[in-house]
Amino acid sequence: MRKVLILFVALFLVSLSSTFAQTLMDYVKEVKGDTLVVNDYYDMNQQPSSIVNVVVSDTVSVPAGRVYQLQTNGWYPMGVGLTTPSNRPVIIAGADNTPLVNNSNAGAAPPIISGFVTTSGPQIGGFTYQNDFTLKNVSVICGAPDGTYGWAYISPGAPNLRGVFENCMMEHNWWVFVQSNAWAGSRLYFKDDYLVNLSGYTCRRNGGVYDNVNNPTDTMWVENCTNIMGSGSMYKFRNYEVKLIFFNHNTFINCAGSMFETQGFQSNMAVTNNIFINCNEQPFRPNMSEDLSEQDALGTPTGLIDICPLPDTLTQQPRKFLVQNNVVYWDPKLADLAAEANSMAINTFTTWENQSVTMNARTQGYFDDNANYPFLTETGWYTQLPNFGNTDKLLTDQVDSLHNFCLATVDTTSTKVLSDWRVTSSDFLYSDWPVPVDLSYDDPTLLTGGTDGLPVGDLNWFPTQKANHTPGMDDAILNALYLGTTVATGVEVVGGTIPTKYSLTQNYPNPFNPTTNINFTLPKAGNVTLKVYDIMGREIATLVNGYQAAQTYHVQFDGSSLASGVYFYTLHTDNFTQTKKMILMK
Repeated sequence: MRKVLILFVALFLVSLSSTFAQTLMDYVKEVKGDTLVVNDYYDMNQQPSSIVNVVVSDTVSVPAGRVYQLQTNGWYPMGVGLTTPSNRPVIIAGADNTPLVNNSNAGAAPPIISGFVTTSGPQIGGFTYQNDFTLKNVSVICGAPDGTYGWAYISPGAPNLRGVFENCMMEHNWWVFVQSNAWAGSRLYFKDDYLVNLSGYTCRRNGGVYDNVNNPTDTMWVENCTNIMGSGSMYKFRNYEVKLIFFNHNTFINCAGSMFETQGFQSNMAVTNNIFINCNEQPFRPNMSEDLSEQDALGTPTGLIDICPLPDTLTQQPRKFLVQNNVVYWDPKLADLAAEANSMAINTFTTWENQSVTMNARTQGYFDDNANYPFLTETGWYTQLPNFGNTDKLLTDQVDSLHNFCLATVDTTSTKVLSDWRVTSSDFLYSDWPVPVDLSYDDPTLLTGGTDGLPVGDLNWFPTQKANHTPGMDDAILNALYLGTTVATGVEVVGGTIPTKYSLTQNYPNPFNPTTNINFTLPKAGNVTLKVYDIMGREIATLVNGYQAAQTYHVQFDGSSLASGVYFYTLHTDNFTQTKKMILMK
């Protein structure tokens, strides 16, 4: 018996020694310059946490551009969470940069990062980053393979850090994917992401993307993302001021809770070129005690956009909002959930109100009061359902599911969970791949309906048009936000140095049919108009009208509705006026 025991101890010590003897290269499949290709679960002989171990083991002369590359179709379960080093940024990226919604290669699924089931039970894993952090080209499952959900998956571990989540597929959670917890000043960038089935917990406020729990966020930048089937508040800002909130060219479908959960204290917020289909559906009851910390400070339904007076405890500042060229649509099945709830007198309450509006009357009044709120700008709502290429059951069966969930959770004791929407997969770990819907559309008005002349919504569904999206188009939105003007549709800010003189170029091509391009430069900021006139001097079109920053601008003029002939275009500023002639020849 003693010999058997000694042999067991010896084998155990050898195994333990082998485990502790593992070095960085034990987790690396290949070295590509500054990039380490990381072994997945199967490369590691079915051992989890290779991501954790490779980052923790990488301590000697780590290059500034280090990337931990995950393999296409790989699985990277985390039996423990990763706290990244505080002395350097960490970049974790899948090998395939192809935009998720346009990747039709069934054999090229993004690597999966998930939790794991250990001998002690399911572990969710996740990331706490102590320096800047980037997660790219991966699939994130906030849960373990046995179907156990996680509350959240990613959070900063220090103040004022930058987190970038680019071209990621994210599915399942009980709460949110990213939360700021106790750290202020987080800068968050969600770009080109596909987020789906954000549900799982029996609380109507949970199931979203981000929450700044105890401290204000610095920047929330969300661009070219698609969000489908969310049960709770999608982006939570609570009662904190955020320095910049930027939502541009996103698509949201069937998101039950508040899109932008806030007590109404935000400023510097741009909501432009987005599509909102069946969002903000949950009925509201004034002073609902269960939701008090996450609702409008004055106890009213919020709609998509909400503004309340700033309390004395917050910095008094001009409220700056730009809400322009967004699509909003609610299915008739969801038209009056509040009335249904009141007729049922659930929990004896008959005071439920709808939140499926763009904004409440108070907020609308602020936007309409230019004298007292000159920096609140709202224009260009499109109220049509885009003719999407393929939505499977999102706009049929899943609307019924959304209706039943929103109505059931009027009862605050409800344990109902918003059902997952799946097309090809029933496995908790493996998301539908390739992405099973096509949210491109052919509506002429919307195809050029953005402030930049591009399609409204997530541009990843329109790869050709997305290639024409430039940083200058975002700059135009920010300029309009801070100056309290609209973005002149079809006007692009061209990057570079500030011009030294005013100029208006000859249009090109000229003659044209039916579109032509006009450039102008402003050495000083000021009020600007660019208008088109016919040969009789009648105004035909206004291309620019508002306060513009000192920059070079590019404008496209579409004459498809005009007859052939001679036209004139005039640039007028506080200090400069010039007119040029152009010829439309059909």
